[in-house]
Amino acid sequence: MEGKQLAPDFVGATEVNGRRAQSHFVVFLTGFTNPGIVARYDFDEPGEDKCWSIYRSTIMERLVPDEFSAEQVWQLSLPVVRMSNHRLGLRRLPLPHIRAQLHMTERYYNHRPHLVLPHPPSSTWTSDLQSGDVSGVSIQQQGSFFGFSIEFGVTTQVLGLNSSFLQVPFLNLMANLRQRGGSVRVRVGGNTQETATLVASTPDGAALEKDYAGIANPTATLPLVFTTEIIKMMAEISALTNVYWYMGVPFNDTQHWRLQIAEVGEAMLGNYLIGLQGGNEPDLYSRHGHRPDVSPQDYKDEFGLLIDAMNADSNIPNKDLLIGPNLAGMWSPTDIWETGFATDFNQNLAALGVERYPTDNCYAQFGIGTPRTGPEMLPTFLTHQAGKTIVPWLSDSFRAALWGIDYALQLAYSNFSTVLFHVGGQSVYYNPFTRSY
Repeated sequence: MEGKQLAPDFVGATEVNGRRAQSHFVVFLTGFTNPGIVARYDFDEPGEDKCWSIYRSTIMERLVPDEFSAEQVWQLSLPVVRMSNHRLGLRRLPLPHIRAQLHMTERYYNHRPHLVLPHPPSSTWTSDLQSGDVSGVSIQQQGSFFGFSIEFGVTTQVLGLNSSFLQVPFLNLMANLRQRGGSVRVRVGGNTQETATLVASTPDGAALEKDYAGIANPTATLPLVFTTEIIKMMAEISALTNVYWYMGVPFNDTQHWRLQIAEVGEAMLGNYLIGLQGGNEPDLYSRHGHRPDVSPQDYKDEFGLLIDAMNADSNIPNKDLLIGPNLAGMWSPTDIWETGFATDFNQNLAALGVERYPTDNCYAQFGIGTPRTGPEMLPTFLTHQAGKTIVPWLSDSFRAALWGIDYALQLAYSNFSTVLFHVGGQSVYYNPFTRSY
């Protein structure tokens, strides 16, 4: 383009951007006028869009354009590559005195004197510390505050096939968390814990098998059987990565309690078993067809039956590991507290537990509830504006992690002692991580 007039009556310097390894070339024209204009021509724009456009303009106050002089110069980038550049000065000063020119022009647009930097603040100060307890402070939190909940039915996909075949990605994750927090808390349970039955062996030798013909609920929860290999596998993971476990006692038949999971769990896991859930989302039992018209008082009564059964079982030495009420949100915790649940069962409760779904997407699967769309839900996520405008490359996973941290820390200062992120299987969209294969 050398020697060709690119724009009529244009005074300035030309700069061509592009590399030999790229096919994208852009020309910038810098005008020595007032306003100062930088024009742009992109050779890759299609059709009519390929034209000059204003890239940037700058108004220079108190400057007379006629006082400027401009000179286009060339410099060598490589031995054979010349790059266009330019020098700018005032006519009353020669171009080589560019430093002096820049110093003098400062007076044209800034009449304030140079600021003198203040002295740095003192590096010593006094802070009055409070000797007593501070009101409103939460309980002391541990490094294991964050943990995971794994649906019982997918343990062989996440933890391992058996005690001799552990999933290395899961072990690596647990080891990293242990290194940072000291230990990890993991729950094995969920809807599938309600029908889980411990057996001596399975026909094909697997540690866990599902009864696909026995599905009889809206959530398609599979009845399952498992062997002691599941609990032995958990013990092996604990020995390697210091994982502490929550499990759940099946609650689908409260007249014939299946307490083997508690018996074997305490025997194999020892101190690594820190909780046994009594029931999973009992406020959804009616909706899911497990019980007709279950009330908070009904659940409290059945929980009392579980305590009686455990007290009568000599193979369960620790009677104080129970966790309840494990609500999903249909009942409020107050509905349960008013039955005397927390006070009457205080000696048997290791913790009070609830489960929380901020929203649901049931409409997409079952046609019930409220339809959800991405544009509707995205503004509720933490860092939405950053993700959309400032850092468009920010991943959904990272944004979801920030949301999880923000929500969990709200629970921390409200005196929750543990927060578990649930892994529900490949068909669930809220998993914190996916299975390893």
